[in-house]
Amino acid sequence: MKIKYFEYITVYLSVFLVCVFVGVIGRLVLLEKGADEYTAGVFFWISTGFGVLIFAILSLFLNDLAERLVNRFLKAEKNESPESRIPNENLEKTEEELQDALIKPEMPENRNAAIDIQQLREQQQNTIKNQKQARIDIAIRYAQQEFALYLSDDDLKQLGRNIIIYAEGINFEKIKPVKVRDLSNLDLYHFGWNIWNCFKVSRQDRAAQFLKLTFADALKDVEENSIKTHLKDDEQKGLIKIIEDFTDF
Repeated sequence: MKIKYFEYITVYLSVFLVCVFVGVIGRLVLLEKGADEYTAGVFFWISTGFGVLIFAILSLFLNDLAERLVNRFLKAEKNESPESRIPNENLEKTEEELQDALIKPEMPENRNAAIDIQQLREQQQNTIKNQKQARIDIAIRYAQQEFALYLSDDDLKQLGRNIIIYAEGINFEKIKPVKVRDLSNLDLYHFGWNIWNCFKVSRQDRAAQFLKLTFADALKDVEENSIKTHLKDDEQKGLIKIIEDFTDF
C-alpha cells in the first residue's frame, strides 16, 4: 500500500510540476507582450490549476475505461479457455468414469487378498489356541490346589494329563486312573462340574465319564448317569465347592 501511495504522489507531483512549468512559460510570454504583473500572476495560477484539474479528470475517466476493457478481455479469455472447448460428451464420459471409480474401487490382486485372508485365519486360530491353553493352565492349577493334600505327586501329575485329554477332546482310552483319599463322592462330583464349567467343550455326560475313568476306584460302584445327575448337588457342602467363575485362578 505504501508503494502504491508513493507512485500516486510521484505521478501527481510530476503533473503539478509540468503545469507549473507551463504556467511560468505563459506568465513570461504575457509579460513580454506588455501585460502587468497581476494579470500574469493570475494567468499562472489559473493555467496551473486548470492543468492539474484536467489531468485528474482524464485520469479518473481513463482508469475506469481501462478497468472495463481489462475485465471484458479477461471474461473473453475465460470463455475461450481450453476446458470450455472440450466437447460435452467427453465431460460426461469423465464424470461417469469418476463415479465408477468411487462406486467400484479397485480390488487388490487375488494373490494378495488370499494372503491377507490366510493371515487373518492364522491370527484367529492362534487366538483360539492361546485362549484354550490359558483355560487348560487354569484348570490344572485349580486341580493341583484342590487335590494337593489328597493325591500323590505322580497322581497329581496324571490328573493334569487327564484334564488335558478332556479339554483337547482326545479319546478317553488314554486316561489313567488316580487314587484319591479323604474325599467324598460329592467332592469328586463338584470337581467334575467345575472342570466342565471351566471348558464347556462337551455335554455333562462326558464330564461324568471323565470322572468315572479318572477316579475309577472311588467311583467304581456309581454309574455314569448317576454321576451326571449329582454333579451340582449341595453346592457349598464338602471340601470341594462349586465354582461358577474361574477368574481368580
